[in-house]
Amino acid sequence: MNNKKIKRLLLQTLVGSVLLLSLGFFGCNTKGAPKEEMAGVIWPITVDMTSAKHIDTPIKLSQIATNIEYISLSEEPLINDILHSPIRIFDDTLYLDGDNIFKYTPDGKFIKKLFPEGPGPKEAKKHKTVPAAFNSKDRYVTFKNAIGDTYKTYSFNGDYLGERIANDTANINLKTYFVDNQIYEQHKYGPFKKNEKLNIIGPYIFYAKNLYTDSISYRYANPIPDGDATYRGHRLELEVEMRYIHRDSLLWFKYVAIDTLYATSDLKTIKPMYIFKTDDSFMDMNSFLRFRVGDLSEKEFMRKRIIGGVLPLFNNDLLYLVHSELGLANSLGQTAGYTKEPVQNDLDNRLKNIDLATIIEMGTFSIYKGYMYFLVNASSFFEDGSSSPFPNLTEDSNPVVVKLKLK
Repeated sequence: MNNKKIKRLLLQTLVGSVLLLSLGFFGCNTKGAPKEEMAGVIWPITVDMTSAKHIDTPIKLSQIATNIEYISLSEEPLINDILHSPIRIFDDTLYLDGDNIFKYTPDGKFIKKLFPEGPGPKEAKKHKTVPAAFNSKDRYVTFKNAIGDTYKTYSFNGDYLGERIANDTANINLKTYFVDNQIYEQHKYGPFKKNEKLNIIGPYIFYAKNLYTDSISYRYANPIPDGDATYRGHRLELEVEMRYIHRDSLLWFKYVAIDTLYATSDLKTIKPMYIFKTDDSFMDMNSFLRFRVGDLSEKEFMRKRIIGGVLPLFNNDLLYLVHSELGLANSLGQTAGYTKEPVQNDLDNRLKNIDLATIIEMGTFSIYKGYMYFLVNASSFFEDGSSSPFPNLTEDSNPVVVKLKLK
């Protein structure tokens, strides 16, 4: 695709049509989801969380991976915040997404920053904590510019491709690209009146817009569009509420207060893959609506368990989080429970413990051709009996890329 065509697509208005009918309505209750057998596994897999509880036994790395490797990054520029620096992997390059987009060779040699920083027309100032959206097919990246209400787009080579309005009155935010589509979330920020009844999430959790036709291609419906809660004078949000996982040709997605992890290859056929069987101790959409507007008391909130990050493995096991604790369910949906202990590395003697829970919770990892990539601080190799994989690594060195061959 040439630059002229890309610019034309990028300069399209953020919302071209009124949201009319949903292409799919997925609720919290998926007990009636049809079963389907693929590769000897009956889908969807039901993970019974009603008896799951906190355990002290850590997950071992060999339970989820068969091999671990490390990639050393160039010492400059210095990457300070791995909590908000997602890694994105492609055949010929890897990218770190922070206050700029840092481009590296596959073996970690720094190539360039994708854009010049500043207020100029071809310059930008990126929000460090707001991830960029990568279009892997057409090889460009889009992110919200901190100077002005615009999105700016640059090719993977660093060519400036244009800008467009970032927010309209509906507060619509670009989250990711998938199969010639932009995926947006719509947030309500007010103004609200105290004691007003409202559904702060709105009728849809996210929707997809085709890049070429400018039409809505999919909507993920709020299962309780008529639900409401009482605004108590303050609005609350979790740092990550909607999760999108790109795994080869599939997009997996899960909302924090909905019990189902879905997957799709085309945004036409959406399949429920894992269903968490929960009880009243877990956060559901009704209680989440109340939480978002301060209508859930602290006592009620503390009683609610929240299923956060998820990571489906290739052997059909599933890593999941309850609050910040990591659990592992097998392909039959059985789980021993969840633990706050870090994952114990029993594959080599380099990195003894891995805080995989935080990495999955924040979505800073990438899955590419069977491997999981993420960052760890260099100082981690000098703690808890770990040892450095590189002779020149120090505690103050740049983070190290960990590459896991997932089961």
